[in-house]
Amino acid sequence: MNLEINTTVTFENLLDSKSRVTQHIGGTRSGKTYAILQFLIVQAIENKETITIVRKTIPSLKRTVIKDFKDILQGLNIWQDENFNITDRIYNLYDSTVQFLSTDDADKLRGIKSTILFIDEASEIDEESYFQLSIRTSGRIILAYNPTISPYHWIRKMQDVERFVTTYKDNIYLPKEMVKAIEDLKNTNEKYWKIYGKGEFAANDKAIFEFDICDSVDGDFVCFGFDSGYSNDPCALVAVYKGSDTLYLEELLYEKGLVTKDIIDKFDKLEISKQQTIWCDSSEPRLIEELYRSGFNTKPVVKGKDSINFGISVMKNYKIKILKTSQNLINEMYAYQYETDKHGYVTDRPEGGLDHAIDAARYGCMMSLSQKAVNKGTYAISIGRYKY
Repeated sequence: MNLEINTTVTFENLLDSKSRVTQHIGGTRSGKTYAILQFLIVQAIENKETITIVRKTIPSLKRTVIKDFKDILQGLNIWQDENFNITDRIYNLYDSTVQFLSTDDADKLRGIKSTILFIDEASEIDEESYFQLSIRTSGRIILAYNPTISPYHWIRKMQDVERFVTTYKDNIYLPKEMVKAIEDLKNTNEKYWKIYGKGEFAANDKAIFEFDICDSVDGDFVCFGFDSGYSNDPCALVAVYKGSDTLYLEELLYEKGLVTKDIIDKFDKLEISKQQTIWCDSSEPRLIEELYRSGFNTKPVVKGKDSINFGISVMKNYKIKILKTSQNLINEMYAYQYETDKHGYVTDRPEGGLDHAIDAARYGCMMSLSQKAVNKGTYAISIGRYKY
């Protein structure tokens, strides 16, 4: 079979690499994910492979890699609807099997065996999920992610890997309009240009929080904080614990596309009880009421003047430690910074955007730790790995 594939340098990097594990770090629109899928398709055609393609959630799988995978096969005129099991998300490509998996279901990770593993947006998953997938992979492991993660991230500490950095300049198929938009960052946002234009990690000298990563909690449960989202922003749930002078934060939920029933199911799976307070964004009164009627002690946050800075100040009264499994929260805390005004001076106003888990943590801290009479007791209810 002769197939003609128009691809980018990432495809060549994979062909030439002798390393079992490769990391593909790309600025925006570098085409790395598309080229990796093309490489996997070639491997599936030429050999008998069991290929596992992973993202953190099922909605993100469907929006990105499954769609691109189908587009590539259709472009090669070899896509067959009958070969795709939509329920199990498995495609049979000649003698090979390509399975699409999310890391939401921990039990499934322990039942997966692969000859090739590809994790897209690998920085979104936790180290334990990677470990479970990697020990069940007999051949190559391919990781792709953007250089927006903090130096605390486990993926940056990996040894015995080969790393490739690509940028928009490596994608010759990118429309001129997109090239211009990216190159405009040179003049509008130096940090974004370094990350998204040049594909480089950028230190955050304007960071609002200092924090450490920890393996476990040494404190008492205080409350939950919940920030709602849907299509563009994720729903985020964070558990707040307090030691004598230390604040412990644990990310429990960080996912887009959830409706009320989905959120209820997620809370039920976490075994959250009516006795445990969940502080929520007051801008979503109907969602708060629906969750309350479903058996959860959801309460709206009281927002006063400058409540964001007030919540930040409450959090900064403590040393902050974040559970190492809380990858999205770690990324947000590292990136969370003060705005710069038009003269280049750093202000006291936090930049909005990547702050969903932070907002959830802030709601809980602001409402529970700033009022001495509120929630002084401790809970000893065993749920999952920690005592909420």
